[in-house]
Amino acid sequence: MSRIAVTKGTLRIPPTYFAVQHALELAEEFDFELFTMVAEIGDAAIAQRIVINDASAATWLANDRQAWARRERALPLLFRRTARQITAWTPALVHQHFATWSQPAVAAAQSAGVPLLLTLHGSDVFVPLTPLGEAKAIRRPLLRWHQNTVRRAFGAAQRMLAVSEYLADAAVRAGADHRRIEVHYQGIDTDLFSPAPRPDQGVPTVVFVGALSQAKGVRDLITASASLRKTTEHKLVIVGDGPLRGEVDRAAELHPHIDVRGPQNSEGVRAALGQATVFVLPTQRYGQWREAAGLVSLEAQASGVPAIVYNSGGAAEMVDDGSTGLVVSEGDIPALSDAMRSVLELPHAEWRAMSARARDFVVTQRSLRESARHLSAHYRDLIT
Repeated sequence: MSRIAVTKGTLRIPPTYFAVQHALELAEEFDFELFTMVAEIGDAAIAQRIVINDASAATWLANDRQAWARRERALPLLFRRTARQITAWTPALVHQHFATWSQPAVAAAQSAGVPLLLTLHGSDVFVPLTPLGEAKAIRRPLLRWHQNTVRRAFGAAQRMLAVSEYLADAAVRAGADHRRIEVHYQGIDTDLFSPAPRPDQGVPTVVFVGALSQAKGVRDLITASASLRKTTEHKLVIVGDGPLRGEVDRAAELHPHIDVRGPQNSEGVRAALGQATVFVLPTQRYGQWREAAGLVSLEAQASGVPAIVYNSGGAAEMVDDGSTGLVVSEGDIPALSDAMRSVLELPHAEWRAMSARARDFVVTQRSLRESARHLSAHYRDLIT
């Protein structure tokens, strides 16, 4: 089998399962190993299924010797070591996730004379789109350095895969060659995320899963929910943590229908989605950043939950508007409230039909299985 070196600057599992999901799905077609500069693997089952090469292991930066933040700051010290490890494995192709911290993958692919496939996830593309003047003076040299890294990765990659049409367009604006970019939707595990039994309809429930931040729109959701609660009974379940946690907790004290559950593992997320009538992700622009895709809305729909998202970044590409959920203009809180009402008040038979369409949309168009099939074709095309 052809060897594929999957590479990423840093790797923490959980939560970063996406870096290994396709490799696990395609393990019968290709021989995979993962290479990273620093790793923290909290899921023993993953470590048993794929070899993870941590360049910091057996050094003073090893996981059992240094805190994660300090290990991250020392990444440049591990560039050459990581590149040597990748090259020594003699891969047929190097697949790098994120254009940032891509120096070892670029160097190894060039040294070995093999193709470099680069998956763009979002934050990496926004780096060269951020004007230096927007950064504090002390951080401008670091931003310029990251911008140069991203542009070198753009130039070195034989092919770039963007996780949405929106991100592909943004990458071109950031300097990537449009002839070498294709859209590759990441997909989610539709066996892991599937509809839960719903014996009791009960009070309809709105669920949010994500960072409690301005970018993810949790403020807009709370405002829309509080307004809607005056006329439409419902619960609002908020899963996640972040800089607005204190504000969210205070809102829950004022509005008893809000249930803040904090950060949850995948079982906790699935449990919350299993209770949901509708999932809402009002992700919005924050500086240069916009949501590249929003996989959690796919997890919701795979679980049979209609999704409502803002028309921001690539989020709308994860919903079949009017069929599996609704797309609302970014920042339009009254429209968000109306969209929530329209789903919460659906007759049960109509909600069940929308639920089934949501599940079918993800299974047929946004599943991990479909995504892996497309990725396999990219691998074979570049290797041959």
